[in-house]
Amino acid sequence: MVEITQPRSADSSAGAVPEQLAKTERVYRHLREDIENGTFTPGQALPEAMLVEHTGASRTPVREALRRLAVDQLVEIEPRRAPTVTRLSLRSARALFDYRRILEPAAMKAIAARQVKDPALSVRFFDLESAFAELVEEPYSPEFAARFAELTRKFDDTVVSLTSNDYLARAITELRPHASRLRRIAHADVGRLAESVREHIEMCRAIAQGDGDKAAAACMNHLFHVDQAIFTALLDSTRPDAMVDIDG
Repeated sequence: MVEITQPRSADSSAGAVPEQLAKTERVYRHLREDIENGTFTPGQALPEAMLVEHTGASRTPVREALRRLAVDQLVEIEPRRAPTVTRLSLRSARALFDYRRILEPAAMKAIAARQVKDPALSVRFFDLESAFAELVEEPYSPEFAARFAELTRKFDDTVVSLTSNDYLARAITELRPHASRLRRIAHADVGRLAESVREHIEMCRAIAQGDGDKAAAACMNHLFHVDQAIFTALLDSTRPDAMVDIDG
């Protein structure tokens, strides 16, 4: 006798795992963005009930998202305590910039070399250069800061998308949440914003012209000045609930 098996129903658990993963991914990206943009500040407690209400998700995807954020070192999880946003550390900030000085100039130099074979790439960076140039003479305002933040994100996205070495692109991408948190400190210095605009113009122009050495040097110069601005701000912090771990 042939045993006839019944087909699995459409609402079986087969589709539950992908659906759960999708929910976790949405919550993870939501919370990561909130940490990057300062909605959740360093050292802030993140009670599970608050995150459930904040994201509109159930407890399971929230917990899974928190575990992923802990792996990213954006959240700290300890027994019998609410998860907290990782505090900023002078030591880790220095290590981050040391690593960025290895990765990002190499990526820009490689992109500039690609431009020689694919001139269409230069158009993207000439367009970015023109967009940054529009900000050069513009006085500081909240609108200026928002526009500059938008352009820097676009610049970063373009660099990552055009980095043909997948390992290099992935490494830069993984650093971005941490770099974004520190960048917010540098951008608090209004005078520094104007300097950063000009530095981005230099990087865009060098890449668009296919000058890899100049692009790498412009990137190193930019990272040096951002590094200095951030460390000055961190060391000047005197708040009793300081978001910065001086020794960590």
